Amino acid sequence: MNILNNFISRQKSIVLCSTTCLLLLLTSVTWAAKKSTNVDTTKRLRIQSDCTSPLWVFHTVGTGGGTLDAPAKVELKNKGDYYDYKIPDKGLASTRFWPGAECDTKGNNCKIGSSGGPGLSCPDIGCAPPVDSKFEGTFGCLSSINKSDCQTNPSAPNTVLSREDNWDTSMVDGFTLPYKVTVAGSCPTGPIKSTIDCTDLKWSECPTNESINNSTVDLQLKDLGTGTEVVGCYSPCSKLTMNNWNNNPTYSPDSTEAAYYCCGGITPAECQAGVGAKTKYVDNIHKYCPQTYAYAYDDGTGLFTCPAAESTVYTVTFSCPQ
Repeated sequence: MNILNNFISRQKSIVLCSTTCLLLLLTSVTWAAKKSTNVDTTKRLRIQSDCTSPLWVFHTVGTGGGTLDAPAKVELKNKGDYYDYKIPDKGLASTRFWPGAECDTKGNNCKIGSSGGPGLSCPDIGCAPPVDSKFEGTFGCLSSINKSDCQTNPSAPNTVLSREDNWDTSMVDGFTLPYKVTVAGSCPTGPIKSTIDCTDLKWSECPTNESINNSTVDLQLKDLGTGTEVVGCYSPCSKLTMNNWNNNPTYSPDSTEAAYYCCGGITPAECQAGVGAKTKYVDNIHKYCPQTYAYAYDDGTGLFTCPAAESTVYTVTFSCPQ
């Protein structure tokens, strides 16, 4: 009888071990699969706060540009807080990141930055004019990815993204917060000293007496609730074309009134030689935020190309509004 009991006990142990080992094997396979998925992304963008008050970071990705696995709203509660965005190794096209300030605890109803977008809400008074300080970029396909597996280029659907990053910090629409961008890694055609420094950009540098179409125009964006508190700065083109927050009159970018301020319906050479390229706003952006787009065809100063690589990392630091 003892021999029989011992045999039965051993069989139970074998069955128990088989079940346990199978579960462990499945768990290991699942974990390995998750780990393999993570290898398909790399932390290529860090956005951090240099502000003593809470900031929020919002983002959008253009249609067909790929998928960014990150919250639409990220809170940077304290100075020094940051968020690392895991960019797909196959590339990510047409991204835009911008800051929000003086928001509620859920990142809504921001006094600064509530300009809307997918997954983002706007205050009851309506979406703010999208004059936000911003980082824009198309992240290229890493060399570790087969070309056939690279992200489709939404600008040319029969092609895929290149092995390069193309990015800028555009002021074409206006600005809200000061910021700095630094580039780590090799980027021979990047900004001087691998840095764009716009930390001296203040709302006081936003022209209140800009000459547009022979009229004197205030470009300061005022909070619609108070009507007096400055929360941003329009570019001349935005002032002429954005109708948010009861801004009027407005025109289409290619209209007679706006064409030379928005480069709408005219050639780059015509725009660069026109009145829009010679405004106080453009002069101030070039002075306090050099190496940055100040108007649509400001290509000589604003667009950068860097190799798409794991070692090419961009750090964007937003400061408090000032």
